Amino acid sequence: MAQRIGKCTNYSGCKLAYRNEKITVVTKEFRCPECGSPLETLGPKRTVSPILVLSIAVGVVLLLAVAAILWTLTSAPPRQNQIVEAPPTPTATPAPTPTPTPVSTPTPTPSETPAPTPTSTAAPTAVAMPSGTPIDFDIGLPEIAEVKREVLKRIDLMPNVSAQNKDRLYTAVDRARGMGRLFTVPFDTSLTKVSPENVAQMKAEFDRPQIKSLLDDPTLVLVILGYADKQGDNQRNLQISSARAEEVMDVLRDQLGIQNVMHVVPMGGTDLLDPRELAKNRIVEVWAVLP
Repeated sequence: MAQRIGKCTNYSGCKLAYRNEKITVVTKEFRCPECGSPLETLGPKRTVSPILVLSIAVGVVLLLAVAAILWTLTSAPPRQNQIVEAPPTPTATPAPTPTPTPVSTPTPTPSETPAPTPTSTAAPTAVAMPSGTPIDFDIGLPEIAEVKREVLKRIDLMPNVSAQNKDRLYTAVDRARGMGRLFTVPFDTSLTKVSPENVAQMKAEFDRPQIKSLLDDPTLVLVILGYADKQGDNQRNLQISSARAEEVMDVLRDQLGIQNVMHVVPMGGTDLLDPRELAKNRIVEVWAVLP
């Protein structure tokens, strides 16, 4: 009886299956001698003839040689065409001569050079307001020195303010190395409420990069000066100017999110801002004080 070769597939209960061993059987029944399970026939491994492999390799080499010859023959003519077309190329070279281009390039150069010059000189001197007027922090200017003197006088007269807070505010203004008015908020007669239009304008002012950079300094102090015109009773005007300044401070803190230290100084009735037009004295000024 002929020999047959197989393997057991009972991997859970047979050691021969677990070891994946080949089993040679000469009996009639084609079963595993270990567990008695039917065996899976293993045919002889087919081997590739070396002659076949060699012939395939020779065929591939021949095909590659033929392909290389064909590619050489097909690619040769276009290269000759390119050589024939080479003479027209120098005739085309005078056409793209960039003679007008250098003429146009120097033209913008002189026009751009003066442009950066004014911007670079204006930037370090002051911060530009939207109206075009700069914020000048020079404490020695007469108008700023006058405002500083008036503010210091008003601080001493401020009612309902503790002596400690008065001293703190007085010191901040008196020892400031610079003061500058950021913007003003107008009010109608006897009114102390900031209009929605003025709230939007205040937000636009504080959104400007120049003022934002100032507010990034946590030591910067905002002094809010409230004014009224000289019509009516002095005490009443002082109350109105105080209410206007308090209203502006509330808007800055609650609606615009300003976190810097802020002080309110009621300036009362005045014609300091404009002795002829009363409306120009019904305002609140927001000043930045540099410590």
